[in-house]
Amino acid sequence: MSSPLRIGVIGLGQRGLQHLAALWQLQQEGAVEIVALGDAFPANLTPEKLNQYVPGLPAESIERTTNTQSLINADLLDALYIAIPPNVHKGEVVAAAQAGIHLFVEKPMSLFLDEALEMENAIRDAGIISTVGFQQRYDSQHEALHDFVADKQVVMACYTLHAPIEAHSVKHTFTETVGGPGNRVWTANRAWSGGTVVEAGIHPLDLWRYWFGDVEWVQAQYIQRPPAEIFDGADNPYAYSANFGFANGAVGVMTLSRLRRVFASHGDHQVLWNEGRVALEREALTAYHYDGDYPPAQRPEAEAVRHPLHGPNTNNTTYEIAAAFVRAVQENRQELVRSSFTDAMNSLAAVIAANVSDELGGARVEIAELMISEKYAPQRKKIVG
Repeated sequence: MSSPLRIGVIGLGQRGLQHLAALWQLQQEGAVEIVALGDAFPANLTPEKLNQYVPGLPAESIERTTNTQSLINADLLDALYIAIPPNVHKGEVVAAAQAGIHLFVEKPMSLFLDEALEMENAIRDAGIISTVGFQQRYDSQHEALHDFVADKQVVMACYTLHAPIEAHSVKHTFTETVGGPGNRVWTANRAWSGGTVVEAGIHPLDLWRYWFGDVEWVQAQYIQRPPAEIFDGADNPYAYSANFGFANGAVGVMTLSRLRRVFASHGDHQVLWNEGRVALEREALTAYHYDGDYPPAQRPEAEAVRHPLHGPNTNNTTYEIAAAFVRAVQENRQELVRSSFTDAMNSLAAVIAANVSDELGGARVEIAELMISEKYAPQRKKIVG
């Protein structure tokens, strides 16, 4: 058995703490040793706080610091999780890659394509193992759909999410002290979240890529929130409509909204192939198609075309993606993770392309061109401040 992987976490907000809990489980199994933790806020590094969320963690024996660069430079780590807000990166990914540290980077990896491309180049040049936190690819229901459509001609996917703009505040990042929203509702603020397509839409978009391949083009239009309707920094648009064109010929249709005073969410997720559809629901994954003699002598009853594929998710996806990453590093096999940093770039580029398309009046944006063309240089550039 190989020696435990020396691992650290930068960013101990809600998601970072969930990753830490999964790593603590892996440490108890002998796969890793958590040796370092970094966060911008000292209150998030106290043993009392850490043990509240990860009971039993020997926090006193772990290096803890607000100076994340010193943590990267300390020659303590084989691998590192970076789980910080996507707009506050300060070279951590590049520095860790150049130090030869294998990387798990939370999504979105950045709100700016130039910055993400710099990260990708550093990871590639260093030859390290990388993954991005698309843990939904490890959901057992999503795995079942991946296998089900593998031999089918997918033609369309449709995703709807209507969520209140007041939802999903950060729990551990003091945004009000670093120029962010005073109420800590980061998802409502474009500078912190990139907008709802980037912050929330990247999840179903990446699943579509897992199920049927890469995005080639994007067209989107948003219903903007006027200045008089902006409160507490909540400047995201009212509603979003985005179409994603895939290399296999399929199209993804995404409709999202962030409205005030709703305080109720609604979602729907469907995948269509040329002879049926699959409905994704929390409690069931169900296919609807006719598989008898065709054409049928009479119209089939609804129950006759209903085929249950899978029940609720049975995986702890945060643990599963952690275990896959650790094994990939230990065996030096990048293929053991389901989304490398380079693979994840298509998901990130696609959702940023939706913002670019809206900015350009709903113009069609080709992903390959967005990544390299001089005409999109302003849209790739990092906004500082």
